[in-house]
Amino acid sequence: DIGSAGASPSLSRQGSWVCSELPKLQVGRMATAARGPRMSAAVGGRRMRGGRRIKFEDESPPKPYDWRCTPDHGKAPAPSAATPKEEDVGEPPDGIVKLQSAEGEVFEVRAALLWASSLIRSVVADAGLDEEIPLPKASTETVAFFLRLCDPSRQAVVGLGLHDISEEEFGGLIWLAKLLDMQRVFCQPVAHLVNDEFPDVHVGIPTELQMLLVRHASDTLQSAALCHILRMVVRAPMSKMYASGIVLAITPLIGSPDENVRAAALEAFMYFRVVEAKLVLLEHRDFGVRASANRFLRAATPSEETVGAVLQLAANHRSFLVREAAAKALGDMAPVGHKLAVQTLADLLADDAREVREAASGALRGIGGTDDPVVIAAVIRQALSKDWPVRSVALAVLAEIAPSKRELVEDLATAMQHGGATMAKMAAARVLQSMRSVKELRDSTQRDCEEQQDDIAGAHGSPPSSLAGPRWGDE
Repeated sequence: DIGSAGASPSLSRQGSWVCSELPKLQVGRMATAARGPRMSAAVGGRRMRGGRRIKFEDESPPKPYDWRCTPDHGKAPAPSAATPKEEDVGEPPDGIVKLQSAEGEVFEVRAALLWASSLIRSVVADAGLDEEIPLPKASTETVAFFLRLCDPSRQAVVGLGLHDISEEEFGGLIWLAKLLDMQRVFCQPVAHLVNDEFPDVHVGIPTELQMLLVRHASDTLQSAALCHILRMVVRAPMSKMYASGIVLAITPLIGSPDENVRAAALEAFMYFRVVEAKLVLLEHRDFGVRASANRFLRAATPSEETVGAVLQLAANHRSFLVREAAAKALGDMAPVGHKLAVQTLADLLADDAREVREAASGALRGIGGTDDPVVIAAVIRQALSKDWPVRSVALAVLAEIAPSKRELVEDLATAMQHGGATMAKMAAARVLQSMRSVKELRDSTQRDCEEQQDDIAGAHGSPPSSLAGPRWGDE
């Protein structure tokens, strides 16, 4: 048995193990004494054998999961996308606000109850508390029900179930919440109702309400209810504006301390057929997740906005893993000869990470075109770098995208062979060997074509081209 603080409890098993002092323990639903003589415990509230936990009084709350790629050595981590803080609205006045429904019914409500509404605050600031605030398209029943739900004491919703609210009533409530800019205040009591009735009621939640719950009440929903709503909401048709809002709402959940919520949020993003979601996944520390996002971006129809977002990741991200993934994505989605993409990839040839240089090299081969003077100039600038790794990868790219500049490439490779690091000499030798192989293959193909033409000519009784004399029109 574990006694109270200050006692000297002991656990014995064929002898005794005595602890003179134990920190004060909080014993509750998830924190009890160990079962049996053998105990496996750990500081920090980790699970013990038998599913038991011990939680110390000074234990800190669970930390968010760091799902983003680790920054390069010496680079500070990017600021986390923390949940935006609620706006400081100040102290509400001690008075009554008058709301007028579409039928003309006037409701007198304490200003403190509606002070979260930006509409109410602006009207009170301009006209005072005596002004009646019209609520167009909001029926008397809807306004009364909305005020009942927003009661912070929750006494008005005791005994109320979501099955008691029709889809039409939900539509009116959502409209009024948006009109007053009180979506979060409205979603909190609804989230409590979902928690009370889950999983029996999830089928009857309208899609628009599910979106609002994810955006404004994810911290109130129970884990199981939130996971189910996440899987449902990304499968519903929605406008681009709603999709962008859902992406912003789900992104912090990928780092949730709850493992189930993390998995559901990641699953939702993997399924979500929205470019913004895939751009978020390009920053994930798991290679498979980044590869999945790249496959989606490769198949999607690229827009200038999407290409610009990937360019920002490739040029400015602090993790080489993300820069590598973004460079590969640019090679698959950017149009051939895209100036900004070419310039960014050429700059990435000088990146500190070998993986990024190789990804940029492959991407330039894909979108650099053939003998494009802009691309050639950007790559030549890197081929003249002082760092041999940069010169090596730039020379290899130049040999493929500039077949008409064969002499220039040979001169650069020869100069690299006569000075510099051993690895640079080996890279230059590989480039020269590759160019010789390409030339030999081209010459061999040309000879085969000539021999085939001679065979065809011989079959028709004409002399071979190599033995035929000057023809009419030859100089």
